Amino acid sequence: MRALRLSLALLILLSPGAVLAQTAPHNFQELAGFIVTLLNNATTVLIVAGLAIYFYGISTNILKFGDGDKEKFRNYFLWGIIVLFLMVSIWGILRLLQDSLFGGSGTDPSSGAPTQTQDQFGTPHFLE
Repeated sequence: MRALRLSLALLILLSPGAVLAQTAPHNFQELAGFIVTLLNNATTVLIVAGLAIYFYGISTNILKFGDGDKEKFRNYFLWGIIVLFLMVSIWGILRLLQDSLFGGSGTDPSSGAPTQTQDQFGTPHFLE
């Protein structure tokens, strides 16, 4: 019975590896694009969770705002906005790193396909 549980646990743990083996990165640029996409998706989840927690905190504390401890709630609201701003700025930092390290050739987070970026120096391209 114990061997059956162990083999079932190993099967569950190793099954994502079998699924992702077909789409494994073949060079450093694909690996970096995969990591950036993973960080971008994790940032999205963290921002949504942060917004939910912030609005939950506001909704539970808004009725207590009239009570004596106004400074505590005012600091809570202010620091919540600052933290949410910093969380959103992570997207910009990731994009800056991606553009500076890999020349803007990353992957689109929605489809996983390589993105096409314009010329870095703004060289005009005329249609003939």
